[in-house]
Amino acid sequence: MALGLKRFTALLAGWSQGSLCQRRLKQFGAFFLAAVFLTLAGCTSAGSVLMQTSQLLGRQALSGASGALPPHPDPRYRYLRVQASGQAPAMLVLAYLDPHPLGAIEVWFSAQGEVLKLQNGRIVATHGLALDWAAVRFLAAPPAWSEVGASPARFDRERDELPHYRYGLREQVTVRAATVPPPASALSGSVHPDMAARYLWFHESATPADTAAAPYTPGSAPLTSWFAWGLHLGQPMVVYSEQCLGPDFCLRMQRWPVQEGAS
Repeated sequence: MALGLKRFTALLAGWSQGSLCQRRLKQFGAFFLAAVFLTLAGCTSAGSVLMQTSQLLGRQALSGASGALPPHPDPRYRYLRVQASGQAPAMLVLAYLDPHPLGAIEVWFSAQGEVLKLQNGRIVATHGLALDWAAVRFLAAPPAWSEVGASPARFDRERDELPHYRYGLREQVTVRAATVPPPASALSGSVHPDMAARYLWFHESATPADTAAAPYTPGSAPLTSWFAWGLHLGQPMVVYSEQCLGPDFCLRMQRWPVQEGAS
């Protein structure tokens, strides 16, 4: 079932949004994805959550409002506002949590079939985007956010990139606490300046461990990310981030709705 879902989401990513027929096909595809959720619901202990999520995705697919930001979000669901470089923001729904020794992996879906997986706020997989990280492997556990200070901490990661078919790209990631919020370009109006000043901010930069195999040109800047630590629904977590999957392709992600301040 998991393999079939991956192939299906890859198929959705290849469909153009140009013609009415193709848009209807994508809507049908998203509705089929909701049906997949219903099938999974009978096989998991989180069946009721999956069923509710599938119903929401199905309604969004049929209405064509998959990217709309709900003014009054349904409290039964968890939302993630996502904006890719040069695109309008869209809303993803938390489908389920996948247990993992380094922390639960949040699996988020859009009504158009895009998939985003987050672990402790970091992207560990995407499907259906213009640039995908098919998988991310940490060669050593990244430090907990509570352990990151002004002095840099480092860890290594390995990732697979599509559609360029680059596999086993190894990078060294440097993370440190930031003394000031990120520049306005990293916020893009998503976080009010007053709120940004109250969050705890962290900055990451990733440089290739093997320049011969890395998807960088000589002298290019490292991949950078910003993370905001705050409260959402009473729980401390990464509430906002800008993470760059490539030199010119970044995702801004924000837990929605914004209800609480910094921790």
